[in-house]
Formats: sequence, C-alpha cells, structure tokens
Amino acid sequence: MKSRKNAVFAYEATTMFLPDDHFTFGREPTLRRMPDGSLISFIYTGGPCEPDPSNVAALIRSEDDGATWSKPQVPFQHPIRSTWGTEIFTDTPRPFCVFQSYDFATMFKDMNTFISYTDDSGRTWTPPENIRGVPANVVVRQCKKLSDGTLLAPVYWQEINGDWDSVNRVARIATDKWLFASGVLRSTDHGKTFSLHGYHKVDGGLLWEPEAVELENGHILMFMRHGAFLKKTESFDGGCTWTPVVDSSIPNADTKFVIYKVRDRIVLINNICPNGKVQRSKLEMWVSDDLCRSWRLKLPLAELTSLPGPDAGWTTQYPYPQVAYPHGFADDEKELLYLAIDCITEFFLVKVPYADLLQ
Repeated sequence: MKSRKNAVFAYEATTMFLPDDHFTFGREPTLRRMPDGSLISFIYTGGPCEPDPSNVAALIRSEDDGATWSKPQVPFQHPIRSTWGTEIFTDTPRPFCVFQSYDFATMFKDMNTFISYTDDSGRTWTPPENIRGVPANVVVRQCKKLSDGTLLAPVYWQEINGDWDSVNRVARIATDKWLFASGVLRSTDHGKTFSLHGYHKVDGGLLWEPEAVELENGHILMFMRHGAFLKKTESFDGGCTWTPVVDSSIPNADTKFVIYKVRDRIVLINNICPNGKVQRSKLEMWVSDDLCRSWRLKLPLAELTSLPGPDAGWTTQYPYPQVAYPHGFADDEKELLYLAIDCITEFFLVKVPYADLLQ
C-alpha cells in the first residue's frame, strides 16, 4: 500500500488536483480520455466549498496519460447560478459533456441541465443547450454504450411534492417533500436526442446517483444510492422498461459508486461500511464473473490512515478526510482501469491493471 495525504492506496496514486489561492476547493472529479489521447476531468470548484454561489464546472487536462495535470480552466460559469459538471462522454463520434446549474438559495429544487459538444477534444465547446427530448432537471451520471449502439445514461431528479416555494439551505439536498427519483436516458442517434425511461422512487428515502452496466445484450443492471445499502433494478430490453426496485446486499457509505465491465467481468468500486459504520473511509473493488449474483474478488483500493470521529457528518467545510467519489473508465487497449479518487479538495489518479481484476 502506498501512502498519500491522509490515505493509503493499493496502487501508485498521482496527484490530479490541489487547491490554490484561486481554486480553493474541489470535488467530484469526472475522468475521461479524449479522442486526441489526452485525459480530462470535470471538477466541481469555485468558491470556498460545496455548495456555494460561486461554484463552477471547471476542466483539468493531462497530456502525459495522467502524470501531470493542468490548472483548472472554466468553460461554463453562469453569471448568477451555481454550476456543477457530472458527465463527459467520449465513446461517440461527437463527444459531449453534461452539467447542471442551480439556484443556491433552493439548492437542487431549481436544477437546469445542459449538454455541450466538442470537436477538438474538449478545448472548445458548443453553446450549452437543454438535452433534447427530456425534462430539464435531470442529473446525468455515467453514460454507457450498449451492445446495439444505444447510449444509456442513468439519471436522477428531485421531485417537489409540497413546500414548493421554500428557501431551505439547511436541508441542503432533500426533505420529505423534496425526494429524488431515478431513471435512465436513452439515445439511438449518437447523443443528438434522448428519451427518459423508468421511474424509480421509494417512500421515506432517496434513490439517487445511479450507475448502470450491461450484463448481457439488452440486460441492464442499475444500482442506486440509498442509505447504508444499494438498491437495484433490472431491464431486459435495453433500458426501456424496468423491474421494481429491490434491496441489494451491497453495503454503501451513503455515497457515490461506479460500476464497469472489464472484459467479461463486472467491477464495482464502492465505499464499503467497515465494521458496519457508514463512513467514507475505505474503497474496495468488487469483481463478479456471474452477472453480479456474487462477488468472487474483493480487492483493496484506498483507505484512510485515521478514521473520522464518531460525530462526523456532512458539512460544507469538510473538517474530516474521505476517500470517495471514484470515477473513471476501462481502457481495453491499455488494459487498465483508470480511476480518479476524491480525497476532499485533493484528487488522485490510480491505474488498476486488468490482470488484477481478471485473476
């Protein structure tokens, strides 16, 4: 294990982002390889913390496969609304990104989602526009290309079921009247237009930050964040219709996770709950070779060197360390799984050899 900051990593960890006098914080790296071979990552920055009226969607770039990274550039900054980038998709003739703006006073109640395309590997972008064919308040997660060429992107959105005019930053994300539901977007024209499918919601809780993977042709498994265990649903027609939401047995520290197909294996990168504690203190890679019915390998990825205190909870000032919010892609040519890891205001890149996941 290799030590960096307040954590140890199972693989060499390269620094992607450090705060400076201008960009004083960063969250939620979104990592992709562009057509010219460079790596880019959206970062959620601007202002002193998240959330903040000055939040922007910035980009950092590496021209040497992740060894060094540029300072953030800001392609999208709304004059009066906070901005947050969640997806860059490159496996299509015209790569695109997706980002959201929101009213800081009401948080995600007043979300507006935009798509922008690039023809020069992300150095310039088209004027943002709403995603054609879907509501304007969906938060787009990692898009995947299915076996038939369809693009499928898990999404979630906040539904206002009362208290429609409230200004409530204390609640931050949700109350019993502002709950998240999940579904997917599908595109059959290389990302020019999309359609919304699925409506997954539970009483008394949130279903959000979903991730999906194609297990077999047209058979999609989607997991959703929901407290201390992930929820799941399946589709057998490429994401058009879905089974009812059920519990999974996968522990989750109420945080983001990602799932990828590596050759014929499914790899889940997830904050497990050490000793039953819902803490973002340990990332593991779980590998399945039987369509996620079981997880044959459970490999370490990153772990804090000291655990948060017993009263540690979410705060805009991030007083305690985390290893969380993994994001990346599987590179079949290089046979490496690239992962960006958020250590609260600092990001690290690790490269996991396929051989470790296919053993």
